[in-house]
Amino acid sequence: MEKYFKNKRSAIVISLFCMLLWGSAIPLIKASYRVMEVASDDVGAKLLVAGVRFCIAGLMGLGYFLLLNRGKPRGTVSWKYVGILCLLQTTLQYLFYYLGLSNTPGVKAAVIQSSNAFFIVILSALVMRDDRLTPRRLLSLAIGTAGIVAANFQAGSFFSFHLTGEGFLLIATLFNAMATVFVRKWGKGQDPALASGLQFFVGSLPLIALGAALCRQWPHFSPVALVMLLYGGFISSTAFALWSMVLRYQSSGEFGIYRLFIPVFGSLFSVLFLGEHFTLEICIGMVLVLLGSLILNLPDRKKKVS
Repeated sequence: MEKYFKNKRSAIVISLFCMLLWGSAIPLIKASYRVMEVASDDVGAKLLVAGVRFCIAGLMGLGYFLLLNRGKPRGTVSWKYVGILCLLQTTLQYLFYYLGLSNTPGVKAAVIQSSNAFFIVILSALVMRDDRLTPRRLLSLAIGTAGIVAANFQAGSFFSFHLTGEGFLLIATLFNAMATVFVRKWGKGQDPALASGLQFFVGSLPLIALGAALCRQWPHFSPVALVMLLYGGFISSTAFALWSMVLRYQSSGEFGIYRLFIPVFGSLFSVLFLGEHFTLEICIGMVLVLLGSLILNLPDRKKKVS
């Protein structure tokens, strides 16, 4: 199975599938708040919903581990690795993300989320010897990010900044990029399914505790809401396990560009499931993102031997 992650073409397909799953979480979160009757200013209820979702994701991740390792030697992980990962990837990222998202328009949130690629490239250049800030990589990131801005452009929506809104989202995005580079640097030898399950489950516990303490009114956990939470758990456990495997064999600086597809997929799913309008700006944005990815993956010219 490792051959699919070592092969660049199949790794790209797997990466895009992960981004599709993560992109579907954007309208899922919005719809789940309505279904669970969560008030827009009830921070505790939102954190509680997030905690329950990632607790489910953790249990699913552990289920993947048991399924994949049936009749085989058990995988191993470092508890230090899991502890750092659950702190960065789950507790801190989603603490700031859910708080920031409640105070930020969705358009601006998508733009800020796309800055993840910049953080990954910069952090990879600082931490990984094989990841350098090449002109082509910077150009592709600039074009891809311009596509995200175009896809989410609304006149007059980019001129305000609040620490508890846009600031918290930017902090959450930084934590996500740190986790991505951390997996690439220190993830070798760690079982991705086991690490994913443990980090989601352990990382969800502080969110549940904090959400329960701050919650003004408990979310309405109807059968539909439970199905949405189960799908949310599937998104996180499946996408993170696959993405971790990709980063074990591919460059985090190069493959970080594909995270730009998350808000693009999010926009498409919002059109399909939330009834939002498919605009010309979204079309232009998707073309630019695809162009940026194409530039990034052009084959290097081989030097002719004289």
